Amino acid sequence: MIVFLIFLLSLNLNAYEYKPIDKELWGEVQKALKENNFNRLVKLSQEKSRSVKKDSLENAEAQVVLGMGLTNAKVYFGATAILSKAIKEKIGTEVAKLALSEIEAISKTNPIDEDAIYYELLNDLEFDNLDPDLQDFVSFHQGLYSQQKGYAKWSDEDFKKIRLDSYWDFKLKYINAIKDVSDDKLDQAIEKFSQISQSTVAPEKIKTDATHQYARLLFEKADYPQAYKIFKTVTLNPREKGLILLERAWAKYYQKDYGKALGLLAALDAPYFDPSRSPEQYILKMIMFKELCYYDAAFSVLSEFNKRYAHSLRAIKKRQDLRKDQMLVNMAVIDKKFEKLVNFLDSLKTEKLLFKEYSWDGYGFYNEILRKYDLKIKEVTDKLNWLLLDKTRQAANTLLDWKEQLTFLDYQTRLDSLRVLRPKDEVDYKPEEIPRMTFDKMFWESSGEFWIDELENLKMFVESKCTGDNL
Repeated sequence: MIVFLIFLLSLNLNAYEYKPIDKELWGEVQKALKENNFNRLVKLSQEKSRSVKKDSLENAEAQVVLGMGLTNAKVYFGATAILSKAIKEKIGTEVAKLALSEIEAISKTNPIDEDAIYYELLNDLEFDNLDPDLQDFVSFHQGLYSQQKGYAKWSDEDFKKIRLDSYWDFKLKYINAIKDVSDDKLDQAIEKFSQISQSTVAPEKIKTDATHQYARLLFEKADYPQAYKIFKTVTLNPREKGLILLERAWAKYYQKDYGKALGLLAALDAPYFDPSRSPEQYILKMIMFKELCYYDAAFSVLSEFNKRYAHSLRAIKKRQDLRKDQMLVNMAVIDKKFEKLVNFLDSLKTEKLLFKEYSWDGYGFYNEILRKYDLKIKEVTDKLNWLLLDKTRQAANTLLDWKEQLTFLDYQTRLDSLRVLRPKDEVDYKPEEIPRMTFDKMFWESSGEFWIDELENLKMFVESKCTGDNL
């Protein structure tokens, strides 16, 4: 049963039912797919290519089989390069539709060359008589391109072709909700994100992104308990996961649950969150220690910040190339646009190494695909370096701004510490009591180690020291 499901996913039959040109070849392809034997697919494609004319439909079909083999081998960029070529050369044929179906499946789950596929391939060619799933895919990207260029009438016509509750319909709903946020229509955006988040048929990745945005907007509306509850359900990659913990810590702070907020900030110190670390966590930590009158702890926050970001601050001061500072780069690429490029570059490098591991160097496509990887890696690297030139400067300015705010907070805290009395009603916070006679809960003191499965449960047992004489 599991093998059969793999076969269906690999062939993408749900999206497009292909009518083969060479039925004998296709029978062998089906067997290889059932066995998840991508080497067999590659061999079949090469044997067929050598026996037919280069510009024939039979050869185009063999090239699509090669693309399917590379897809199953997780060499996605190489696969899309092969499949794109088949589409351009045989546009309007069943073979081209099969290739398009394979690209559509790849685009849903893996980083893809968006410029080559979405902007060049899909918008340069005319596609007719497509099956519904393929029409949704083409209409979405053609409509999005027209919308970005300001052609509202054309984009509306394309978007109308997308079927309700299809994958690309949910993608469009998400983009429309983002647009509502940019237009300051927050109530409309909340409604749209909520609908996607609560849908039972929405694709998981789109649903996760919508849930995250929904929680953020509830936070902006000051519904902190509900925002925190929804933040807890969001699962993101390590590059973004630290942001969720920080957002949850802010929600707990506004609920006056200082112990849990400080526990979440303590979890953020784990090296696991280095890619998504933000200087903002030090601001929040100092604010809470200041409000609870833990002055020594508050004074240590600025030192902690200066120590962690010492290398970055020196690089800024000495006018060095900020793109060589990993912390500033991490801050820069949290931006979604940059994150896509970074993920694509990472996948290209991983796939190239994987591609070279396979014994395909005797086939005619090998050197050409390897050359495409080298060229694309260089292109994306150069693009990132150019964009990061400005983006790391912005990150540097942000870092200096946080340092300035922390320095000011440190100054305020030192003035606060000199006050003789502080009114009781400013902060009257007590932590959760630790049960001493029952064993429904157990507590361990943190020893400086971080265990991923325990980060969620970290708490700091603090209570306000702001009552009475502070001398």
